[in-house]
Amino acid sequence: MGWDAPNSGSRAGWWIALSTFVAALVAVAALWAGGAAAIDDAGGSAPAPSPAARPNRLEPLSIAPGHIRPRVVLYGDSLAWESRQSFAFTLAAAGADVQARTWGGTAICDFFHTMRKDAAEMHPDAVVVEFIGNAFSQCMRSRAPMTGDEPVDAYRSDAQEVLRIFPKARVYFVGAPVGAPGKPGEFHPGSLNSMYRNQAVRHPSARYVDAGAAVLDHGRWTKTLPCLPHEPCTGGRDSHGRRVNVVRAPDGTHFCPNAAAAEFGVTQACAVWSSGAFRFGTAMSKAVAADFPRSGR
Repeated sequence: MGWDAPNSGSRAGWWIALSTFVAALVAVAALWAGGAAAIDDAGGSAPAPSPAARPNRLEPLSIAPGHIRPRVVLYGDSLAWESRQSFAFTLAAAGADVQARTWGGTAICDFFHTMRKDAAEMHPDAVVVEFIGNAFSQCMRSRAPMTGDEPVDAYRSDAQEVLRIFPKARVYFVGAPVGAPGKPGEFHPGSLNSMYRNQAVRHPSARYVDAGAAVLDHGRWTKTLPCLPHEPCTGGRDSHGRRVNVVRAPDGTHFCPNAAAAEFGVTQACAVWSSGAFRFGTAMSKAVAADFPRSGR
């Protein structure tokens, strides 16, 4: 798996890694059991939706000849970087080979060289793309001036380039959660998420994953959510007396409960349990694992 254990030199880091691994195993078990304890958009456990309520499913993921297990690559910015352990743990437990190519403040175009190399050498079966619209890097700043609050046109062009780079893979475009109103890092991803959703509608090999919903309260920004039954519960109790976890960082956009402000989109490793990162990473990985072919099903 292409990721580094968080704070691997500290006891706290190993405890977080172990907690993430156990939680991921439970999440995978729930997925294989039909989603009876799936994470819903309020962050708690919920009954599996009826078949009629489920969106139309794509055919099972096509595994390339010579691949013993599905090969999955995650490309993303700080939100993917924060949640990469949960993403990798869950998919590895489901039987996949996983690589994570993530860094804060990046855009899709920063990874084109790496993507082309991966396409030629690794031949991934599934490609997960998570970017919230950063425009810090040279590949974004060198373009013609863009209007509006988000570089949607540039990201649309780059999303289409990803589909050209990986013509034989299934590409999952990930929707991000809204940021807290009034915070310095405020982010409203509506336009970008809609663009990703439209790419999935237009291209048979693409799929849209609303992973951001996993850290929202029925679509609204929230600081805390009720603890999941299979995760550490460290956030005290809310006004209703429910045990909760903090799911968003002080900047209102990221996930680590006690994180310092991000600099140009780059965040530091989280030294405490990050329920938001776990929920977001698991939501991304569940969408991929649900498409894995299952023998006898």
